[in-house]
Amino acid sequence: MTLRILIVEDELLLAMDLEDILLEAGYVVAGHATDMKQAIALAEGSGSRIDVAIMDVNLARGSNGVETAGVLRRRWNIPSLFLSGNLDERTRALASEWAPIGFVGKPFSEREVLKALSCVEVVT
Repeated sequence: MTLRILIVEDELLLAMDLEDILLEAGYVVAGHATDMKQAIALAEGSGSRIDVAIMDVNLARGSNGVETAGVLRRRWNIPSLFLSGNLDERTRALASEWAPIGFVGKPFSEREVLKALSCVEVVT
């Protein structure tokens, strides 16, 4: 089965770039959210078919990616790959509580993102 990925990123061009990278690599993009509310709605509607979320730390409408990752992990056991320009020690420590698959800084490379995703197992 193919890995299904939720993109949680409020910068549209970055989200589109990520989607292109993921589709070219053979992954399925389960959806794109710009804030916590949209991410939760997509997870609820997915029928537990999201394997991982690519998560920015600062999201639209003042929502926080670390908190969003916590909700996704607690409610649906969806791990996150944090992709952000704001990955200082404090943020990493807070995010680590939710057992992320990793951290990739912005600007990111296709290779870094795909390498981090290579360790994720498809939920059956």
